[in-house]
Amino acid sequence: MKFFVSRDIFSSPRSKTARTIENLPSIRHNWGSFKEEELTQILHRLMKLFFPVIFILSVLFHAEASPLKRPLSFQHITPKEGLSSEMVYTIAIQGEEVWFGTYGGGATLYDPPKKICRAYTTKGEPMDKVDKGVSINWQNLLPYNHVSVILPDVDRIWFGTYFYGFGGGGISYYQPRRNPPWKRFNTNDGRAKKVVSMAVDEEGVWVGSEKGLSVLDKRTEGWKVFYSARDSLSGNFVNSILIQSGSVWIGTNGGVSRFDKVRKTWKTYSQKEGLSETEIKSLASVGQKIWAGGIGGTLSEYDPVSDRWKKIEPTDPLKNGGINSIAVAKEKVFICRDNGISIYDLPTRQWESLTVADGLLSNTVFCAAEDKNSIWFGTDKGVSRLILAP
Repeated sequence: MKFFVSRDIFSSPRSKTARTIENLPSIRHNWGSFKEEELTQILHRLMKLFFPVIFILSVLFHAEASPLKRPLSFQHITPKEGLSSEMVYTIAIQGEEVWFGTYGGGATLYDPPKKICRAYTTKGEPMDKVDKGVSINWQNLLPYNHVSVILPDVDRIWFGTYFYGFGGGGISYYQPRRNPPWKRFNTNDGRAKKVVSMAVDEEGVWVGSEKGLSVLDKRTEGWKVFYSARDSLSGNFVNSILIQSGSVWIGTNGGVSRFDKVRKTWKTYSQKEGLSETEIKSLASVGQKIWAGGIGGTLSEYDPVSDRWKKIEPTDPLKNGGINSIAVAKEKVFICRDNGISIYDLPTRQWESLTVADGLLSNTVFCAAEDKNSIWFGTDKGVSRLILAP
């Protein structure tokens, strides 16, 4: 793209604009002595001079930070490529490794350069070829094969599972340097059995379930506290956890709760405080703000000055789809919905969308995660990797 600016704006010796530039020091020094009519003429000349420059910078800025470049390039990973189950609830990336948490198939570790999948389940790795008639054959790995959360930590990766019966479920971690590398934990008397969300800080692991919020001490590797609606939590079904400096934000079936880790105090937010709906499915840090995604598809943004929430109004065609999760990557916000992905470009404040028409495997999208050159999406039909131009 080329831009042309008239040369005589800058070079003509008789140009009023040129004379204005030459006299800028004098104008600044005697600013208070000019009449209103003279000031107006000076400002008009300056605007005429700098408008082309401002216009060029504006266009270049938007060209640099623009929506996704189309046509889009995708790579798909399904059971044909070794994925342990086509329904992928969660994705985590640590270094060159990509982990997929699936429904019924445990966790799949994928090596992008080699395009190799390796499955980890309750049946061991590799999985037992013959079913011995035992529904849960604990060998060393996951608490259960419905993996709802995968959470990278400094030297390990945490896994949260969701179990409907007795004897399984809960959390575990994988630490390559440990022998054996996997460790399972008890379910905190059943309160951390059906795990829905997790977050980690320096001291502990925060585990959300359908019964409340449990905290595991990383040093002792024992459960140290449990919170529920009786302790001022907005709801017992903990869909999302976000740790931000000294606060822990929790999205539940009853709104949003904020826990002050120092003062040990709670603050609850509901529709009375501006939330667009009651059940919050996902929380995410978006720049200096916090976004909350409701299960019905609405978005809210937290305003720390007023200590209230305000509704966000997307303009993309998918804005009414139910929200599963929110991810921030590559200066964009990806809202994973039941009908595709809404994308908000932070620099340009533009909305766009992704669906099967653009190359996704499915419009039911559960999660998103980024690596250096791509965005990974987990769907009910496998994984779609959006490859970005370098």
